[in-house]
Amino acid sequence: MTTNAWHHDYPYRLKIQHFDSAELRLERKGRWIRVDPVEPVLDGDAVVLTSARPARARAVAAALREGRAFTLVASVEVLAWAKGLSGKLDGHADTADIDGVRVELLRYAPAPASGSGPVGTFLRAAAAVRARSRGEEDPGLAPSIAQFTFPDGARLVHLDLALHAGTDARWFEGVLERFGSPEWLIVGQPWGEGEGVARWTPRLGAKRVLVTELANGERRERGLPTELVTPLRDRLVAAGVEAHVFATQTSCRFE
Repeated sequence: MTTNAWHHDYPYRLKIQHFDSAELRLERKGRWIRVDPVEPVLDGDAVVLTSARPARARAVAAALREGRAFTLVASVEVLAWAKGLSGKLDGHADTADIDGVRVELLRYAPAPASGSGPVGTFLRAAAAVRARSRGEEDPGLAPSIAQFTFPDGARLVHLDLALHAGTDARWFEGVLERFGSPEWLIVGQPWGEGEGVARWTPRLGAKRVLVTELANGERRERGLPTELVTPLRDRLVAAGVEAHVFATQTSCRFE
């Protein structure tokens, strides 16, 4: 997958590709931006990493160990983790400008681990054993949401899995002040948290909401159950929000 070329003649205002797991690619005139890549990271890529969990950071870790030269935007903590794998990293903590696109990150508190009963505890323990067998450990660093401000002033906010029943109201008010009323809003659904996501999302005033499969790929990998995001889209539409399901292996194009 070639992503590191500069695309000066790209015909669309923005195209968002959704690959396996949580990987997104923002395609536009100029340098393309990869978010949480699963496919190999190449020399010259521009990467935004929202989390150091193995499922999100595996490709970045492999590229660092191989000595790849690429740009990485991540939180201070995740960037420190990455620099521990390679001292040659072109790293940017929390904010960056990528060919005219302003990137800003903000940490969030994820939903509590789902399935507190015996079955849920067993599944999580089994997933941890499988991860250790692959030589992967979760460093336990806070994940981030991201805002992308394009040269024409349009904004895309990637909320990842930040919204849930226990989302802190003060944190949300800060997000509303900094990132409210974007043109595009990408929102994921943590396991069992559709009602919480549906309650918070309309307040952000997005022109268009992309209800994105961000959790299912990682949960399948860990042997955990998954769930559809269509009911969340339906709840948002019923609340008067323009919302669309954004499944893996699909794309959204904006002229």
